[in-house]
Amino acid sequence: MKKIYWALFSILLQQCFCVHAFSASDEIVSRSRPMLHTYVEIKAWGSNAGNAIEEAFDEMERVNGLLNNYDPKSEISNINQHAGGSLVTVSPETVDALQRAIKYGDITGGALDITVGPLLRLWGFGKDAVGLSGSEPDRRAIRQAQALVNYRAIELNARERTARLKQKGMWIDVGSFSKGYSADKAIIILKKRGIRNALVIAGGSICAIGHKPDASLWQVGIQHPRRPGSLLAVVFLKNGSISTSGDYEIFYKKNNKRRTHIIDPRTGTPVEHLQSVSVIAPDGMSSDALSTALFVLGPEKGISVVESLPGAEALIISEGGKASFSKGWPEKKINY
Repeated sequence: MKKIYWALFSILLQQCFCVHAFSASDEIVSRSRPMLHTYVEIKAWGSNAGNAIEEAFDEMERVNGLLNNYDPKSEISNINQHAGGSLVTVSPETVDALQRAIKYGDITGGALDITVGPLLRLWGFGKDAVGLSGSEPDRRAIRQAQALVNYRAIELNARERTARLKQKGMWIDVGSFSKGYSADKAIIILKKRGIRNALVIAGGSICAIGHKPDASLWQVGIQHPRRPGSLLAVVFLKNGSISTSGDYEIFYKKNNKRRTHIIDPRTGTPVEHLQSVSVIAPDGMSSDALSTALFVLGPEKGISVVESLPGAEALIISEGGKASFSKGWPEKKINY
């Protein structure tokens, strides 16, 4: 997968010029590491924030080591390598992540399907240099790959902690949820270490707890899908997450068409006519998984799904810049 070394959100952290003095623990500590095919940044303030951030990074690295399907030593890769064969013993975290991904597959009617790997590879994704050297896949090749895409064919036993893909050639890709899930794990560590105010920025997924030292909320700017460096909107976060999926993240152009890495498992082709989807949800995995699923579903069905889920809101930008909102989306002024 192409590495993206820029955040998909701009974080607007204003300096606080209050009349009273702040203690050292009121200063925001900001650190970053390359991981998850992006740069992950954690900002926090509170007693011993620096050490807590380092522990949170370590936890993200550990969880990524379990889930990363591009790492041949990960548990997900082990499941993929044994597709159609024996059961694979996995960790509680892998069971939890797969269970939740399957749940969102059900909620979205299969729009989120984490076994989409064969289709991603067919269309020239799942590698560092994305694209196709030859012609686009024909209908027959698409149907053959689609036959290997079915999240319901994941055999998962939570009690025994085993997992298996029923058919040889099936392939789990965790790109639709792993950043959000890892960010959630970082938040858990920060809270355990007494940090109550932090922001975890994992590429297109951002998790927030608490507020900034001046008591204002964390501000998150959503990137414009067609104007790099420009903001589409700004939202305020407290104890929640926002994720954005866009056709500008990983793509190539073929036959005058933009081919994005977000594949509709129902048609077997890259999604067209949408530019970006942003989802606010109570946790990172939910916002991450839903932003991908809504990109597949489109505005009408996508908004309907998100409005049925407690604490979830969505902003969908269609081709041409048309904006669709869920009823509770906090910022209706879109600078397209």
